[in-house]
Amino acid sequence: AAVSGVAALGLGTYGAHMFRPQNPRYKEIWQTASLYHLVHTAALLGAPMTKRPNVFGGLLTTGIVLFSGTCYTVAYLEDR
Repeated sequence: AAVSGVAALGLGTYGAHMFRPQNPRYKEIWQTASLYHLVHTAALLGAPMTKRPNVFGGLLTTGIVLFSGTCYTVAYLEDR
């Protein structure tokens, strides 16, 4: 959760202060990815309290990588 949290904060900060896409729609996509990344990282903190923490954490991490990662990539490359 710590690594994901640092990544979420770093990418969110980059998106807010340095990311300057030509189309403002990509900035919104980046912000959505950052929000979902941060919220689901917070949910990872609850993984140890679940019945199967490895499964829960693994699925949540996979979701973060697939959804937020795809959004970050689309926004960064400005390719949709």
